[in-house]
Amino acid sequence: MKISKRMVLSCVFAVLALPLMGALSNASAANLLVNADFETGDLTGWEVFGETGSSSVMIAADNGPAMPGVACAFSDNQAEALALLIKQSTEAGSASAGVVDYSFDLMLGQAAEGGVFFVEIFAEMTGGGVIGGSGVLGNYTPGEWTTFTGSFEAPANTDFLTIQLAAITGAASGSMSSMYIDNVSLDQGTVQAEAVTLSQIKALYR
Repeated sequence: MKISKRMVLSCVFAVLALPLMGALSNASAANLLVNADFETGDLTGWEVFGETGSSSVMIAADNGPAMPGVACAFSDNQAEALALLIKQSTEAGSASAGVVDYSFDLMLGQAAEGGVFFVEIFAEMTGGGVIGGSGVLGNYTPGEWTTFTGSFEAPANTDFLTIQLAAITGAASGSMSSMYIDNVSLDQGTVQAEAVTLSQIKALYR
């Protein structure tokens, strides 16, 4: 019996495709943020606004419950009437219209005399600014980590996403707002890295 090259390639494709299809079915969520868990030990990927002699964002030796690790960010604002922000925007072209899933771990340090903490997520268009988003003002318990999750619909023309976590103080003496932040995530789908490899195998079969 003569075995053709096409038949051999068919068998190879069938054998290789099975584990690849299994991997595709187990694709993982794609976090669009850089250094989302602060495990680099610094604020790589993040911008900070509102730092003064009485307000700063630093790395602390603690960890939120959503993922394992040894580090988190600590936003400590003890300046009167000030918004201390830690902020990150995803890469241009990284987002599109559709559902945006978000999650983050927070643990309250202190809040007094009008001090509050906001999390704001924006869908943005290059050159056009904010075109949609979501805001979260939760009930934060001192000394206790809480994982917050949710989603919102990004409108048409969405090009990238921005998240900012704001420790805001009131216009009163002794106002303060401090928060531990960890495992921040924004995603719009799943990673299917094996898809390219599968296409290459199909090309061999043609």
